[in-house]
Parts: sequence; C-alpha cells; structure tokens
Amino acid sequence: MAQTGSIEEVIIAEVAATAYHPRTSKHSDTQSLVIIRDLLASCPILAKRAASGALVGKLRHHQQVGHNDWVIDIALGTPAGVSKPPSSGDLIRMTAPALIQIAIELKSIWTEHGKARKNRLRDFNAFQAYAKQYDPKTIAAAFLVVNAAELFLSPLNLESRNREPVTWHRQKGKSSHQIAKEAIDIFRSIHLRSSTSDAEGLDALGVVVIEHDNLNYLSGRPQYSDVQNKYGEFHKPSRVASTPPGPKVGDPLHYSAMIQRICNAYNQRFR
Repeated sequence: MAQTGSIEEVIIAEVAATAYHPRTSKHSDTQSLVIIRDLLASCPILAKRAASGALVGKLRHHQQVGHNDWVIDIALGTPAGVSKPPSSGDLIRMTAPALIQIAIELKSIWTEHGKARKNRLRDFNAFQAYAKQYDPKTIAAAFLVVNAAELFLSPLNLESRNREPVTWHRQKGKSSHQIAKEAIDIFRSIHLRSSTSDAEGLDALGVVVIEHDNLNYLSGRPQYSDVQNKYGEFHKPSRVASTPPGPKVGDPLHYSAMIQRICNAYNQRFR
C-alpha cells in the first residue's frame, strides 16, 4: 500500500505510464489498494481493527451466495480463527474474510458511454442485491471511473483489426464532457441507503472523472504504425478532469462522500 496521491492522481499516473487494457486486473487492484488506504485513513475504527488483525481484506474475493458466485473487488471483514496483526509496514492483513462486512464493486466507463453506463448500472444493482442476500448488514459500495477524453483507443479493437480502433466521444452539439456528465447522471437513480431498514440500494457510491485517450498504448508497438500515423497528432496528456463533469465536494457521488458513508455505516452496524 505504498501509493501516494489522490485516487484520481494514482489512476492517471498508472494509465499514463502503462496505458489501459480491459483484460487485466492491475488497474482495479491499484484502485482497490488506494480505496483501502483512504478508508483506513478516514475511519479510526477500521484502522484500529485492521492494525490488530480484527479486520482483514481480500481483492477479487469469491463468495458463494445461494447458487451464485459473487465476485467482490474489495472484501473487508472479520478473519477466520485468531486475529493476527498485519506484517510490519502493512496497513491490513490481506486474507479472505470469514464474515464480509464491507463489499466494494469497482467499474469504469472508458468509451462507448451510452452502452457502458447502462451495463454498469445493471452491474451495481446486481451487486447490491447479492450483498443484501448475503447479509442485510453488509455494506455494499461501488466506485466508478468515467473517462471524459475526446477520444479513446480500444486495445481490443486494435488487436482484432475488425473494428475502428479509435472512438470519438464528442458528438454534434455535445462535448465529451457533456457526454461524461450524462453518463454519471444516470447513476443518481441508485438509491443510497441510510440504514439496513431503508429501501433497497447501495450504501455508498463514488465517481471520479479523468481524461485519457489511451493512444500511448501504441508506444513500442511498431506493428500499429498506421494507427499511430493516423491518430498520433491527437494525443493529449492524461489528466484529472475538471469539475464539472467530475462531481464536486458535497455531491453525494463525490469520492470523499463514498468513503465517509462507508465509515458511517460501519460505525452504525459493526461498532
């Protein structure tokens, strides 16, 4: 857990250095470790229990719920057996929790926002349903990265050569920032619960917005020189998007609000 900087800065640093590919877990794993870091920094009870070993964590944890395999990007909870403090220098011991108290789903919308936002909305609704079925007390949270760049290079399209590798996000009468904002606004339909007796929904949801065109994926791949020649001039440095479209402090979808809601819910349910 050596990552420093805000979660947006960490995301930008990683994709600017290595580019983005959807068939790797490294992006979500990096984000997961930052989220755990920020939870422990912001929630004293979580930090205290993690330091004693009474709270453990696991990334990409598989949990059987009924007949279904519930895959959880971040699972935090009580350990099996005797509590053991984390190794020196670690914030938390990484092992499968016996009882899941906090479950966090990580998703992203890098391109094709119209289709992707509907898929991610379904993902989050399914996630909270699994959590409720597992244990109504379990805190179900979601984290979403939205890309507001003008264009995006898809590694899958590039590698298949069957589709145009670059998608332009701006449309007639709409900027890429407006499209990103519309994608984010659909998630405002998700009810955020205040207690276990509240209506069905997530307990917390955080959204961050970045700008990354992924054209750096072409670096070191001379077999795609034709694509580089066609699109290279459009490459822009990756950066944290402005506000808007990024949620501002005080917005229920702001990342800091997600962290605080998780902490508040934990204090209420697992004190």
